[in-house]
Amino acid sequence: MIDKPPGRRQFGRRPAFKSATIVQDGGARLSATVIDLSEAGARIKIARPEAVENEFYLEIPENDFIVKCRMVHMQDTSIGAVFIRAPRRLSWLNK
Repeated sequence: MIDKPPGRRQFGRRPAFKSATIVQDGGARLSATVIDLSEAGARIKIARPEAVENEFYLEIPENDFIVKCRMVHMQDTSIGAVFIRAPRRLSWLNK
């Protein structure tokens, strides 16, 4: 049996490559792409990661998904985010 070093993530990542929108508290909407997802967070590609606030909503319309996030790191043109609330269906907000 091979011992593996413990990972930082509690849940494994899954490739996603989904169009998404980052919605900030002031209402600003930034186009993004979700590169991968886990049960606890996401890696998001965005043209100007420095424009993203510390906390934001991530919308993935294709999956009918919205979740409140907190940015945990920034690297080049991507950010890492952890989910700080349970995901909801985006369609539920439009009723």
